[in-house]
Amino acid sequence: MNPIETLKLKADLLVEGVRAGGEALEGLGTIHKEQNHGLFGWDFEDHVGTKLPDDFVLPGGTIVQFRKNSRSPFKVRRCTNGLDLYRLEERLCEVNWLPRPEFYDKKTLGGNPMVRIGQIGGEDCLFFCYQNHCSYFAKKQQCLFCNLASTSDTYDSVLRKKEVREIGEVASAALEEGVARHVLLTGGCFNRQREIDLVRDIMASISAQTGLEGIPGTILPSPAVGLDDVLAYNEAGIRAIGFSMEIWDEALYAAICPGKAGAVSHDDFLQGIRMAVEVFGEGNVYGVFVMGLEPRKTFLEGVREITFLGANVVPFVWSPNPGSLLEGHRAPTAEWYVETVLEAAEIVYAADIPPGTENHCYRCDGNSLLHDALRLRGIE
Repeated sequence: MNPIETLKLKADLLVEGVRAGGEALEGLGTIHKEQNHGLFGWDFEDHVGTKLPDDFVLPGGTIVQFRKNSRSPFKVRRCTNGLDLYRLEERLCEVNWLPRPEFYDKKTLGGNPMVRIGQIGGEDCLFFCYQNHCSYFAKKQQCLFCNLASTSDTYDSVLRKKEVREIGEVASAALEEGVARHVLLTGGCFNRQREIDLVRDIMASISAQTGLEGIPGTILPSPAVGLDDVLAYNEAGIRAIGFSMEIWDEALYAAICPGKAGAVSHDDFLQGIRMAVEVFGEGNVYGVFVMGLEPRKTFLEGVREITFLGANVVPFVWSPNPGSLLEGHRAPTAEWYVETVLEAAEIVYAADIPPGTENHCYRCDGNSLLHDALRLRGIE
């Protein structure tokens, strides 16, 4: 399977979902890494009581997020030598579940399972959602694609509020084990100053318990709209920052993200990115999009503008998550995603923005295609 075929297959798997059962799921939660729903649920259907893989590996090291869909034509089956991926009755390729980190079985000094505090995304990204809460849900102004609240209620697999000291403990354990190369921190939208203070404390705890002064990785905070906010996150010690713009088209942004749009305008985001590039440096800032909810033309306009400012782009492939207001809808075709992301990759490549792979890379990006498309141009 050549790289472009692998890219197309990953797009198909994210759009159509995948099935697995029986012998193929043996070892999940012991040998192989299982889902723990640190923030969102990305499956097409809930699966309370059933352990499923968090992600898996295609040939060439391509990471794919596992999105359960009982109607998918794709299925992972156990074979003599391991696991094979099928489309209906056609064998496509060998796949592998990812190994389960040792720290998942450990507890903090306070007695909490470490896996309920931080999880490994893909192969090497240590993920912390420092607060599984978004104020827009209470106002019924949540983003239409978001299922943060229902995921937390459905699975209750992670602590909704984590102690700062315990986040540092988990980071130390994951880094010492060697399963984490960088971190990703985020939370639902809430009071900006409280979030800044919390992130300062978290970074101080991680630094104290790991001995690291600058932490490789990315913070995805509530939108920062002032220079003081951007400086505060930088001074806390995280090396990169991302802004979840979600949708580039301003009218669609207001319709799909009513609460966020009422608080942070399109221009506010751009100003935040502009300031963040000055503070963090080119390539260490990300514009984050939910890809598939707006036309190709406006999405690519966003990619051009963001890269023009010196920032990178992370476009997540949208799926109609259960518990979101768009549950039951359909994403664009895999072909649409591939054609669009290949155009986006050409824009990013031509802009010559530093890739920032020490903070975010294709190995931790099972739910996006852009890193994989850039690998076709030699950017790892």
